[in-house]
Amino acid sequence: MKKFLLSILLSCSILLAFGQSNSKLTADWQERFFKAPEVTLPLLIDAAVKYSAQVEKLDAAKQIAYDNIRLSRKQVLNGLAVGTGYSYGSMLNTVNGDQQVSQINAFNMPARAQYNVGVNLSLSLGQLLSRRYELHRQELVLKQAESDRKTQEREIRQLIINTYQELTLAKVTWEQTVDALQSANVNKKIADKKFKLGQIQLDELMTVNDLYTKAALVQEQFKNKYETTFLLLEELIGMNLNDLMNGK
Repeated sequence: MKKFLLSILLSCSILLAFGQSNSKLTADWQERFFKAPEVTLPLLIDAAVKYSAQVEKLDAAKQIAYDNIRLSRKQVLNGLAVGTGYSYGSMLNTVNGDQQVSQINAFNMPARAQYNVGVNLSLSLGQLLSRRYELHRQELVLKQAESDRKTQEREIRQLIINTYQELTLAKVTWEQTVDALQSANVNKKIADKKFKLGQIQLDELMTVNDLYTKAALVQEQFKNKYETTFLLLEELIGMNLNDLMNGK
């Protein structure tokens, strides 16, 4: 029985410690996210670049341009050919110096089989003249693809920075409106009590209630602004901010 009770207490302690560690982890990533932009922004930008479909498209264009350069450089091999031939007849064997020539008829030589192999390179003048310009054109296409990717990365960085700043400002403003709503709520409760006691008039009560309603509306607007910006930032990077900051 004692062992059973000890095991229950140990399990409860582990669950409690695990819950506290999770809460601390959540608080830690939010603290680092908003208080350390020098850490947060590089993570956001890197994730956004990897997730961007436009960057992926530009990477494909860059690879195509690189492959076209390789093909243009090897195009000269299209005019290269290997030829073979076989013949049989009377001809001088230049390899074997022992071959005898008839003294009576110099053209009377023994018949031999001949086999030959050769390499032939045939290119038109137009191909030779245009090859250099074609290579140069493909190299320019590659440079353009690289430049387009850098431009897209720069636009992503600017968008991430602006969205991060908007989120930070929305968070601060939302927190301020929450404080303002709490103060308005306290004033509303006090005004309600005073009105019941006959210490204030109806118009004063309506004024306090109107201030509370406006504070609640403003608080809801900035809450919505914060949540929308938060979701947009997650959409840009393609993952949860919690996972990003915790390295998942």
